[in-house]
Amino acid sequence: MLSKIEFKKRRDFGQIINDTFTFIRQNFKSLMTTYFIFCGLFVLGGMLSMLLQQYKTVNMFNNMDINSGTRNISFIDRFGFEYILAIIFSLASYASTVVAVLSYIAVYVQKGNQVATTDEVWGYFKYYFLKVFGSSLLLSLLVGVGLLFCLIPGLWLLPFVSVIFPIMIMENGSLGYSFNRSFKLVKDNFWLTFGTLIIVYIIVYACMTVVVLPTTLLSMIGLFSHKRPEMSLIFTMLSTVLQYLCQVFTIIPMVTVALIYFNLLEEKENTGLMERISNFGNTEKPMDTRPEEY
Repeated sequence: MLSKIEFKKRRDFGQIINDTFTFIRQNFKSLMTTYFIFCGLFVLGGMLSMLLQQYKTVNMFNNMDINSGTRNISFIDRFGFEYILAIIFSLASYASTVVAVLSYIAVYVQKGNQVATTDEVWGYFKYYFLKVFGSSLLLSLLVGVGLLFCLIPGLWLLPFVSVIFPIMIMENGSLGYSFNRSFKLVKDNFWLTFGTLIIVYIIVYACMTVVVLPTTLLSMIGLFSHKRPEMSLIFTMLSTVLQYLCQVFTIIPMVTVALIYFNLLEEKENTGLMERISNFGNTEKPMDTRPEEY
């Protein structure tokens, strides 16, 4: 039986990836419960908003007269309030996932690698949600502007921005403090952090694609199998539902980011090593005895 994951230790690239999935497997039931309790409402709200928007879009597209000028539809008519509401719920869903997963890990670490309860996670969640939600808006704008400028600046910011939220929750830091500390932790380990995040996001995207691709292909086939282009309402709705259900995969990069944060912390401050030395001989706390990389 695998020993429970110890976050406060140094890891190389392979260990971070491997321990991400090991931790999720060991805490699968508790993590899923935490996710659906704290994030389910926002996911459901975003799903319903997007379903309404897609319903309107499909009917508008199928009823358009190709030979007339009805394709010149305003932005408000094409998207409307439902689309704006879906964006707000999506941002809230992302923020809630960040807070729920990182709060779970924070409690897990504090309890000596023990499962966190819903009440314990709630104590963190109600304190950090609005803080993370507001910060995520500002950071999204920052990365978005970076991506507009030849893509490179936005990708360069990715490791630094990703580590901000673990700092904010694990160290109870403000946005300014977390931003500055993130740069200090990441600057000497940029490529390890960047490469790990890219690989994990590729894995997450692949998982989402496998789930959503069949309905997307069927929808595209239906679109061009008629004499005139016609969208399938059923497949469009089903694809939307699956896309929102696939947001559960965002748990994976959140666990990875937490492991990266503790790895960087060990590289700079050796807090976990000093803690294990001080607890040497104490058999009450289970320890991960796998060798560290120095």
